[in-house]
Amino acid sequence: MFSKLLERITPSAFKRKLVMSLSLVATAAVLTSCQSGVNNFGLNQDTTTTEIEQVGTLPVKTGTAVGEVLGFGPARIAFLVPRTAPGNGAAVAKQLRNAAELAIEDLGSNVMELVIKDTGGTPAGAITATEEAINEGSSVILGPVFSSSVTSARSVIPQSNRPLIGFSSDPTAAGPGGYLISFLPDQLIGKSIDFALSQGRRSFAAIVPSGAYGSLVERKIRSSLQTQGGTLLGITKYQYNNDSVQTAISDLVDAAKQADVIFIPDGGNSPVVIARQLKRAGVDLSQKLLMGTGQWRNSNLSAPDLQGAIFADMDQTRFEVFKQRYSQRFGSEPTVNAALGYDAVLLVGGLLREKPGRQITRTEIERRQGFIGASGVFRFLADGRNERGLAIFRVENGQAVTIQPSPSSF
Repeated sequence: MFSKLLERITPSAFKRKLVMSLSLVATAAVLTSCQSGVNNFGLNQDTTTTEIEQVGTLPVKTGTAVGEVLGFGPARIAFLVPRTAPGNGAAVAKQLRNAAELAIEDLGSNVMELVIKDTGGTPAGAITATEEAINEGSSVILGPVFSSSVTSARSVIPQSNRPLIGFSSDPTAAGPGGYLISFLPDQLIGKSIDFALSQGRRSFAAIVPSGAYGSLVERKIRSSLQTQGGTLLGITKYQYNNDSVQTAISDLVDAAKQADVIFIPDGGNSPVVIARQLKRAGVDLSQKLLMGTGQWRNSNLSAPDLQGAIFADMDQTRFEVFKQRYSQRFGSEPTVNAALGYDAVLLVGGLLREKPGRQITRTEIERRQGFIGASGVFRFLADGRNERGLAIFRVENGQAVTIQPSPSSF
């Protein structure tokens, strides 16, 4: 059984975190597993909604839902995934679907009717699936995955009073009532920068990939350093070809020699290649703090030039337990996407069991104490983005070792 993977954020821990505020709080949010059931989930029963947001009954299910159905119960929940999308989309959809199956088992099969709908990975497909789900009486929309699809699906929901929890990592896809459960890059970047600054490292140089991700990284670096007093000595961008990488490194050498921190946010081969080339160009890496992101987990951490580097990522303890269970069940290793799918389904199931027959509200989703799951501790913000507890890791002897653990509560 999947005991204690998703567990209570203890009221005492939450109270300690908020002792300096004047908030009135109740019991903490909980996502539980098959042994403990989903009980006493979230805020006390005497918690009221705002004047604007009124609690209603669950939407009435209309006819037979279109799509694969997992579980049964009074609530119908739509799960929008890109099953027939080209490229990696179909693989992501499969992992999300498998994770949903595990979550339904842990909740109990009579909590919800989870309807898996294919978006095809397109904005038009997302709109069609969302409209179909609303017409069928779905009370919550989980998904879609891609940024443009989430934005398109979110455009459908304002008049329906159905919350949407999407899986995109693009923060611009979020909006009131349309939440993102994924890891948002700016938070990972900000956490790494905060740690470096706390260690007395004040000057930074960065080399980032061209495109939307690189632009997001640059914006976050500049805003963080402007707010906290660090200095960006130089930043260059590269495309994925040798000439472009070499040019970017050459342009960064002078700044890298002066900087306390060299930031390489990309994963894959990039950290090893860039670090090696900087060293060959005369940058003494032994005097620098190399800094990355969670994308480094698919990089060669045994490379000598990466030893001592740091990066922010989710705490791996809960995810490792989830990975083991998923692998045993489905014969393949899951990515973080699967953990996010699992957490989303269990979160909604817990809210449904907390107030049977009642529609899930924004107040409940945005509860300050948040949730803790296979992907760690998180909570949703009013603008649709999320806040996550993150850990800091240092590369030591080819392994990512936790040097600053993730918080277990907010």
